[in-house]
Amino acid sequence: MKMDTCKDYASSQMSPWLIMDFKNWKNLIEVSEVKTYQRRTVVYQQSDQPAYVYLVKSGRVVLESYSMNGKKRSIYIADKGTCFGELSCLDQLPNYCTAITNVKTELYLISKSRFIQEIHQNHEFCMTLLKTMSFKTRLITSLLELMSFNDSNSRICHSLLSLSQLYGITTEQGYCKINIKFTHQEMAHQAGLSRVSVSNIFLDLTNQGLITKEKGYLIIKDIHALQEYLNKE
Repeated sequence: MKMDTCKDYASSQMSPWLIMDFKNWKNLIEVSEVKTYQRRTVVYQQSDQPAYVYLVKSGRVVLESYSMNGKKRSIYIADKGTCFGELSCLDQLPNYCTAITNVKTELYLISKSRFIQEIHQNHEFCMTLLKTMSFKTRLITSLLELMSFNDSNSRICHSLLSLSQLYGITTEQGYCKINIKFTHQEMAHQAGLSRVSVSNIFLDLTNQGLITKEKGYLIIKDIHALQEYLNKE
């Protein structure tokens, strides 16, 4: 089944891929250092207390939580305009996640003292920050619901539909091409599954004619079928 657009999906769960606006960050951007990180570079470790709050200028950073036995779970992916590391600045506690780049990434390094100063002096920035933190809280609640009440197939379908919302472009055939590349392992960490499970689900979706791959990019051939699957759940 062809589709009219990549942007017609509405879900009760929120997307773990976060793209936000630089609006109201101007004062901080102007006085902050920009640092470039290569792919798969650790920005900070879980339990670290770095000297900065980070804002993504370009690229993507995944926030991951690790258990005592080394298992990990992706919490969210910070894309352009998204800040991270702000909680440690505000509560003076260690970071609860490890931040690691997914691709080559540029970050604004905002000193904690300047960050706090901007909160005190700029009402609009303060409101932007509160809305961002509220959104992340709702996201984590939504992901907890997804993990608790949805099966593995449903989690993958939700992830694919979320990606189509943010990165989807419509092809000449009317399909939805997800215009970023990601591995089965990255999807597994995001969905709380094994890489083998994700590969099997992708194979099943391919055999059903719902998805395909072209030059490393995933294409959703029947987005409405994925929607209907989630609605049934």
